[in-house]
Amino acid sequence: MHARGGAPRPVTATTAHYQIVIVGTDMAGLILGALCAKKGYRVLVLGHGSQGALYEHDGYQMCRRIELAHGVASPPVRRVFDELSLGLELRNLPKPVEPAFQVVLPRARINATTNPKLFERELRREFPDSQQEIATFFRRVAEINAEVEELLKLAPSLPPSGIVEGFRFRKLVKRFPFLDDEWAIEDPLAVFPHGHPFRAFVNAPFRFVSGMLPARPYPATFVRIVTELFKGSWSFDRGPNALRELFGQMIAAGGDVMPRAVVASVDVSRGKATQVVLRDRRQVIGCDLLVCNTDPKRFFHLIAQEAQNEEFHHIIHTLQPVYYTFVGNFVVKARAIPEAMGRHVFAVGDLQQPLEEDNLLHIARDLDAGQGVDDREVRLISASMRVPIGSASGGVATARHLLDRLQRRVEDTIPFLSEHLLARHTPWLKGQEGGAEDIDPLELQPAYGEAIAHTLGTSPIATTTGYRNILMGSDASFAGLGHDGPYVAALNMFSQVLDRVPQKSGF
Repeated sequence: MHARGGAPRPVTATTAHYQIVIVGTDMAGLILGALCAKKGYRVLVLGHGSQGALYEHDGYQMCRRIELAHGVASPPVRRVFDELSLGLELRNLPKPVEPAFQVVLPRARINATTNPKLFERELRREFPDSQQEIATFFRRVAEINAEVEELLKLAPSLPPSGIVEGFRFRKLVKRFPFLDDEWAIEDPLAVFPHGHPFRAFVNAPFRFVSGMLPARPYPATFVRIVTELFKGSWSFDRGPNALRELFGQMIAAGGDVMPRAVVASVDVSRGKATQVVLRDRRQVIGCDLLVCNTDPKRFFHLIAQEAQNEEFHHIIHTLQPVYYTFVGNFVVKARAIPEAMGRHVFAVGDLQQPLEEDNLLHIARDLDAGQGVDDREVRLISASMRVPIGSASGGVATARHLLDRLQRRVEDTIPFLSEHLLARHTPWLKGQEGGAEDIDPLELQPAYGEAIAHTLGTSPIATTTGYRNILMGSDASFAGLGHDGPYVAALNMFSQVLDRVPQKSGF
């Protein structure tokens, strides 16, 4: 085996061996690691330069990404927590947020409350002439979602791989026609014309929660997210890393977690990963199965060129997002927060324009802490917008310009932001030696366009790869399902682990 530059790398003896090695700390891989550890596998998680949900700048806690926690009782989530015997944690950890979110339109502000009577009153007040169409919309969403949820309970392998899975998939298509990619795509919002405020009300949160923004809507991605969004959202008193920490603790109980370890290279022989070499350490980790749980392009670049599966690497090379999510943080004095501002607010500027860039913002408050923060003198406002991927190539000047644009739009919802502003920053900008700044590529959160076949329109990548024992569990896996995505990806990978990695017997 040779290093990427072509020069022979000194052969180093394996210093440790694990059945499952997970590179990166994206959610899907951590869930998989917890499932494997509970099953008795020896698991190792390597942080590989991963960064938590929070970071510090100018002495203030700020947020890297805005996540709207929802769907905590969906079939994939329930199945994972049942497998892990964590039913009590699933009931006690999440705290309901009320209202679940708010949508601010040019002439309306709607609270998406979980109280049915109050929500009906909100819809009647803001959309008095569309009550019948709205009722029909929610009824049709419920009908489609019932079928999708029934399918998710079966936890099929998507996309199918191999003859047996292909046969099972064809049987499922007969029962669930929407599994077929040729099935006529239905838009439950079709009755509402472009520019209708109700269309914007539904699409605003959907477009941020889904990591897939295809040219045509897929029923599964749309109805699953819409259904779970209107069931409510949650926060965690232990902060935004609560679930990641929970799964990490389960892995550490029977394996190891090395958050600062970075992989220098992955050794592959005859299409199978044999070991990973850690940077700045004299450690070589052997593995039975390896999981890419971080950015796929950076991970597969770790395999020496002469050992690469060219066809698969071409697929990964062409994996291209359509947007990045740009995040800005604004530390303000408490009196800047408008009265009755929700925890999560989606702000639309112009109903006649596409819901992208600064025409659609996701604004959140106090994501650095749990719910009991209203008495703090200093508060955190985090905001995000989707921008074209070319924005990242503009460098520091473009990032600062985007932060200015974001702030101006946030001020439309929070008028006294600038007056009470203490600090602001975007995680896109990373400090360098000498005080200079540069774009941090690790902070570019992608949103993808078209999904690969036979994934319900929910994923731009498969959990299987072109290698015999490497699986894919990055944030891209089933990104179109929002909060459900990592759980569906983990369950897909877990079935692969059970098939590929035999349990070692003590006899």
